[in-house]
This record gives sequence, structure tokens and C-alpha cells, in this order.
Amino acid sequence: MFKKLLLLVLFVAPLSLCAQKFAHFDYGTIMQAMPEFKTAQASIEALGKQYQSEIEGMQKELQTKAEKYQKEDTDATPANIRERHQQELQDMYQRLQQAQQDNSEKFQQEQQKKMQPIMQKVMNVVNTVAQEGGYV
Repeated sequence: MFKKLLLLVLFVAPLSLCAQKFAHFDYGTIMQAMPEFKTAQASIEALGKQYQSEIEGMQKELQTKAEKYQKEDTDATPANIRERHQQELQDMYQRLQQAQQDNSEKFQQEQQKKMQPIMQKVMNVVNTVAQEGGYV
């Protein structure tokens, strides 16, 4: 019995010496409450809509040309003209894919550029509060 009590004391004593303060917070909630976040979010959403509009315009143009060429190209159409039409459609499709990739990269860069200072501000405040409050 004495050994069990001694073992219990030996295991519990270090835990009480290491009592640490912990805090929990939600970055998302904090950031959403900040006016800077709302401004940045609106700007990012507007940019996303602009990029989406550009892509949709390119898609409509590609679809319109494809339909036009499909109606125009018959068995009587010379092979060189059909090949030129196919090449033009293929070029348009490649430009569309490149534009989608470029817009995606630009969007991510812009999002990072706008959100990084806000996240850094939150981190600085959290670190300051943690140091002042003696949190881990």
C-alpha cells in the first residue's frame, strides 16, 4: 500500500509543478471581426468575379466559333480550311486554359498579399497577450 501511495505521489508531483496556462482562440473568428479582413475579402471577391467574367467570355467566344465552324464545315469544305479552323479552335482552347491558370495564380498571389498582413497582425497580438498572460 505504501509503495502504491509513493508511486502515486511521484507521478502526480511533477504534474503539479508543470502546471501551465493554456488559452484557446479561433483565428477565423478574430479575423472576421476585423474591418481590414472585410475590406480585403471584398477586394478579393471582386477580383475573383472579374477573372471569372474574363474566362466565361473566352468560353463563350470559343463555343460560338466552334458552332460556327461546325455549321460551315461540310464535306465540300477544302481540307486546308478545315485544318485552319481546327487549329484556330485549338489555339483558342489553349489560350483559355493558360488564362485560367494565370488567373488562378494571380488570384492566389493577391489573396496572399492581402491576407498576410492581417494574419501577421493577429499573430502579433496573440503573441503579446500570451507573453503578458504567461500562456504557453
